[in-house]
Amino acid sequence: MTRRTAGEGRAIRDLLGDRNFALLWVGQLLSQIGDQCLLIAAIDLITDFSASPLAILIPAISMALPQVLFGLLGGVVADRWNRKLVMVASDVLRGVIVLSVILVRTPDQLWILYLAAAGLALVGTFFYPARNATIPNLVPNGMLLTANGFIQGSYIIALIVGPAIAGIIVELWNMQAAIVVDSVTFMLSAVAIFLINFPARRTPKAVAASGQKSMWQDMKTGLIFIQHSEPLRRALYVTAVATLGIGSVVILAIPHLKTQLGAGGLEYGVAMSMLGIGSVLGGLVVTRLSRRLSTNVIIGGMLGMAGVAIVVFAFAPNYAAVLGSVMVLGMCIVIARGALDTLTQALAPDDVRGRVQAAVNLVMAAGTALAEGLSAVLGHFLGVQGVFVAAGVITAVAGFISIYALRAAAESAAGGFRLK
Repeated sequence: MTRRTAGEGRAIRDLLGDRNFALLWVGQLLSQIGDQCLLIAAIDLITDFSASPLAILIPAISMALPQVLFGLLGGVVADRWNRKLVMVASDVLRGVIVLSVILVRTPDQLWILYLAAAGLALVGTFFYPARNATIPNLVPNGMLLTANGFIQGSYIIALIVGPAIAGIIVELWNMQAAIVVDSVTFMLSAVAIFLINFPARRTPKAVAASGQKSMWQDMKTGLIFIQHSEPLRRALYVTAVATLGIGSVVILAIPHLKTQLGAGGLEYGVAMSMLGIGSVLGGLVVTRLSRRLSTNVIIGGMLGMAGVAIVVFAFAPNYAAVLGSVMVLGMCIVIARGALDTLTQALAPDDVRGRVQAAVNLVMAAGTALAEGLSAVLGHFLGVQGVFVAAGVITAVAGFISIYALRAAAESAAGGFRLK
């Protein structure tokens, strides 16, 4: 092992050994695994009670609308109030809301599930801006990119192990047990966040000044800040285009594998495992990359590789090529998303960081919804491979452009680090 590799290993161990960040990461991993339990339970409920595609579409819309309508408001709350309390209260409230799904016993009661989905999404619009705005206050500046990479990686890890855990729970007990597990994971996350020692972030004078403004004025202040910050606007543009490209492959991945390679549920599960392995690999190498390359080059390189991986996935001649491309894609997504989060966090002062992160989440939610809708429509006319090629080209072009477009953003972010 070289001295450099040993140093990187120590840096990762130091990050995961940091009590505050470890509590946040473990809490997020648990709640995300719980979310997969709810997802399996919800799909089981819906398919038992209705064969209509609208039955699946309605909860998807129920979750998307609150993010679009109230996403920016969540950023205002994250900047106005104690972020620790916002996160704890959000987790506790979501833990209570999810229990209402147990009441669904007949098709006529599916509205409870739809309302619960909307409630969970609404509360999430307050939780995630507070979480993302808090991360720079919990970790050293030099470890911010690595920390964001681990936060992004926890979701993919949960995406892999969560369905398996949910399947076991449903098989051994029932759907209601899976819902209870999801509720418990939210409560455990709330406890973990409550135990975190949050550093003081705002002076009493700043809090008083914020309290004199209306929520709308605070929201407008955040939007004006984004409008006047060209580096931040560029980071949001790249995030939107990258989300549009990568999001396009999600909804068509399963039918593509089935049509082209005759793959079934087992093969898709293994592919998802490779996606997880790639995400873990991304979390391990991100520290090395951050020491050798600027943030804009990391983003550009990872998006370029992701674009190539999408095209390879589209024309993979065998299952081995599928697994390789999926692993590369998982690594690239984790690193690129973590680097973009790092840029947007570093470019925003702490007193508006929640509103900036809410804007990032809004861009991601809207971009994903638009990508999935367009891919479904275009897949009918262009074919699945045509959509994948277009998505790969869009993602790769976004990467090439970001190397130059985000250069000033990366320099500004680095300057912000030095000033702290």
